[in-house]
Amino acid sequence: MRVRVIPALFLLAMVPAVVFAQAGRGGRGNNDNKPDKYAPTNDLPKYPGVGEIQKFNPVAMLIDQRKKMPLNDSTVALLVALRSVVYERNADLMARYDSVQRIYKPENANDASSLKADSVRTRSMQQTLIMNAALDSLMSRRQNDDLDALALITDDKQKKKAADLLDKQDADFAKLLPAGAPRGGRRRR
Repeated sequence: MRVRVIPALFLLAMVPAVVFAQAGRGGRGNNDNKPDKYAPTNDLPKYPGVGEIQKFNPVAMLIDQRKKMPLNDSTVALLVALRSVVYERNADLMARYDSVQRIYKPENANDASSLKADSVRTRSMQQTLIMNAALDSLMSRRQNDDLDALALITDDKQKKKAADLLDKQDADFAKLLPAGAPRGGRRRR
């Protein structure tokens, strides 16, 4: 009798090991090498670099797009001067954003030991809040830059076209931002 019990106990002990081994290889019995949609990921928010952000200078975009909304030479000259002012005005903010982005290294709490998980999670949340605050400031500046550029365009038809182009650029800029980052609102016309 004892001989039959030992193999039966051995088999019962092996069932959980086999189940856990299968879950570890593909998750929930997924053996077709497709990612498991329920598996935890290490995807962390990715913030755009300063170079990417600087490409979205609203005044520079209006100058580049002047053929879509014919602007007279005096308006273009005013926009060129404003473009330099915008780059200069935003230089300190861009430098701060660059500094914050360089130290931004959130960690995934799922990778930490259970003792450190809370501190890792807290540090990651603090870094994300700092990045979001920097982006919020950048979005406010962008909206002010938009308004300054629109103020230089006197023709109502050109101003409407410029506002539409700026709205499109704002939407494209918002696509660069990770989930949870500030998106900014539409500007007043």
